[in-house]
Amino acid sequence: MRVTKDKVVTIEYTMTSDKGKVVDTTDNGEALSYIQGRGQLLPAIEAAIDGCETGHRLAISLTPEQGYGARDESLVMTVPRHRVNVPGELKVGVKLKRKNGSRINPISVLAFDGETVTLDANNPLAGISLNIDLVIVDVRSAVDAELESGKVQSMQELYEKQAQDLSLIHI
Repeated sequence: MRVTKDKVVTIEYTMTSDKGKVVDTTDNGEALSYIQGRGQLLPAIEAAIDGCETGHRLAISLTPEQGYGARDESLVMTVPRHRVNVPGELKVGVKLKRKNGSRINPISVLAFDGETVTLDANNPLAGISLNIDLVIVDVRSAVDAELESGKVQSMQELYEKQAQDLSLIHI
């Protein structure tokens, strides 16, 4: 089956930075399943996968603009230390969350002293070219519940729902 809009696609991948550092991978974990054309992956990745079939292997290179965007230095800010609530000890590299309206944005501690904390609200992968080695493990039609919710259901969830539906049939 070909990858097209509204198909459930399962992939295995390794994503590396332009310097060769692994930044994300499905190795030693579960493959990633998503619904094609619903914006669940970076648009450039969905575009590269579109039309491919199960077993197809791809090597995709993304510019920062195709990935997580260019670094925006206006997202680096220094705030008074008393405004930063951290459970435990404050350390460089600690990941925090900042509420921005209804969205929660990740933010990292870059530096601190007795008076101030320098924070970075850029995505950690902003400004980095990415390389993705990817294989398409499976392609299937999405069920109605997946299309309605936008979330992939596990095979166990699908079987349980099918069994419930069958048990409701009265002959």
